[in-house]
Amino acid sequence: MDNAVHKEPGKSAVTVVRWTKKPGQDPAARFVLLSVIGLVVGLILMTFLPVLRSFGAVTSFTVLFAALFTAPAVSGRRRLLQGLAKRVNDTIGEVTGTQGDQLSVKQFRQLINSGERLALPVSGVPGLCLQVEHAPALEKSAPEKWSAILAVIPPENGTVSFDRLVAAAVAEGSSPG
Repeated sequence: MDNAVHKEPGKSAVTVVRWTKKPGQDPAARFVLLSVIGLVVGLILMTFLPVLRSFGAVTSFTVLFAALFTAPAVSGRRRLLQGLAKRVNDTIGEVTGTQGDQLSVKQFRQLINSGERLALPVSGVPGLCLQVEHAPALEKSAPEKWSAILAVIPPENGTVSFDRLVAAAVAEGSSPG
């Protein structure tokens, strides 16, 4: 059973990419947890190894232990963000027709953290925006669900002025000359 609340994009939006983030995947939290484990292992090893019987040696062991086992999580997260940014950039290039609107991994991470919208011009005319949304989970231990969404921005003056222009053109064309 899926415990997350799903919010599907409306008719004027399309989801470019979706991904989930499991609790505990944050490298900083993992480093702290592994530091505590490394400290306990260092204190146990202190009884058997005379080299570790100083504060500096235990501290060095703790930091190296945590860094050694946190490094794969950091590189995995970096690869994930690079892959997601590439998929989003490919879609942006296809939709807008310009390859100049590429997001860097840093910009993509900023969109994830802030939830801001990024306006994207289509052939030089504003018409799309990119936003990264977070679907809240009902349980604390449930994976977080994220999605990058491209949405259509309605024109500033709305469709009413366009409808009046079409009606005027049709009326002028059908009036006897």
